[in-house]
Amino acid sequence: MRRLISYIDVKNFSRIKKIHFFINVFIGITVVLFFHFVENTDWGEANINKAFDFIIKKEAEKSAKSMENLTAQRNIGISDKIVFAEIDHETYKKWGRPNLIPRDKLAEIIKIAYEGGAKIISLDILLEDNDCCHPQSEGELRKILQDMTDKNSATKVIFPVRVSYDGKIRTNTFQALIEKNPNFYAASAYISATAADMVVRYWVPFEIVQDDRNTILWNVSFLAAMLDKGKEAEIKDFEQTIKKDGFRNDHHFQISNDKFITITPDKDDIYRNRIRFLLVPQNTLSNHPGGNLFDNVYQLDHIKHANVKDKIVIIGNSSPDAGDIHSTPVGNMAGMFIIGNAINTLSFGLQPSRPPLWLNIMIDIVIVIMAAFIFLYFNSFRAKILSYVVIIPIVGFVSWLIFLYIGVLLNCIFALMGIVNHPMADHIAEYLNNKGANANEKS
Repeated sequence: MRRLISYIDVKNFSRIKKIHFFINVFIGITVVLFFHFVENTDWGEANINKAFDFIIKKEAEKSAKSMENLTAQRNIGISDKIVFAEIDHETYKKWGRPNLIPRDKLAEIIKIAYEGGAKIISLDILLEDNDCCHPQSEGELRKILQDMTDKNSATKVIFPVRVSYDGKIRTNTFQALIEKNPNFYAASAYISATAADMVVRYWVPFEIVQDDRNTILWNVSFLAAMLDKGKEAEIKDFEQTIKKDGFRNDHHFQISNDKFITITPDKDDIYRNRIRFLLVPQNTLSNHPGGNLFDNVYQLDHIKHANVKDKIVIIGNSSPDAGDIHSTPVGNMAGMFIIGNAINTLSFGLQPSRPPLWLNIMIDIVIVIMAAFIFLYFNSFRAKILSYVVIIPIVGFVSWLIFLYIGVLLNCIFALMGIVNHPMADHIAEYLNNKGANANEKS
């Protein structure tokens, strides 16, 4: 034990060792503080994305692998309340790859869902244009929506809409029906991709429409999760608060005894607004091509056999020819599945978060000091290898476990960048030692 302590007893180090050690620590901490300072820049976000993307993909792989055994228990982070009514590639081809999804086909799916007792129907299909070539088909959809209104159907339907560059809502063919039925909602279809690489990573809580009422347009995924949790009155109250006083403080929606959904004034919060991709469709992960949605996805010919009672039914087009395939941290994915993953993230209160800044910096400093001791007793090349073999796997594994079980990302990537810059201390220490030696010779 005494021998071990002697290796880390800085007071008994020689002058050369002390210089080397403290320069290592100084450089590492300086690098850590600098990177935390620029964390909110594009460069900082890109590095945080690397850490998040790695962990989220590993989490998705674990989720998919667990379902390869058909007798395995469902992952507790995968909702059994989300059902996908999928217009797959073969169906879309059979229809002739139309620019507009046939309204009569859409009407048929909605009818099956609401008559089957679906709690929420979330469309991932825009209804901005009239189907002038098939007016009868459009009439079928209008008839179903009117029927739901006349029968006071309890099923809630979310219609995606887009906000144009001037801040106005783009028209929806069925806007009059939406306004007439309190269970019909218009919601923002916006999903957020990082500008640098166009990878979809985030959901956005809401958009503010530039009209005379400053309408709050909630995000499709957020609205579906809130309606499922019975938070309609709360979001309406919060909507009025935003209009009256602005959005200045975090707002917490309690969804269970110990789970909350938090939205912050920073609508681009790169921690809390991040989607955890636990619902993995087929051919997304190369090492788990089957995904894990065996009993959640139904093609149109089979949707009538699905149990949709009290569930969220997402209707969308997964064909690559439809132009709604996006890059995500786990692979390419249709918009309907991205929406489903965002709903799943919110419904389970799985929002990622970060530890307090001071705690993250303290952890980084501990890592830097550990690396400084390693660099003290090994040359730079060996120390770097040892750091990579010992520190990085340990830190990575601990961070992974913490994220997996409590959703907090210990972002230690900046500390690891500090380790990379430790060899610089060798040159500085050598310079100072030579300078001291020269001074002694002169004296």
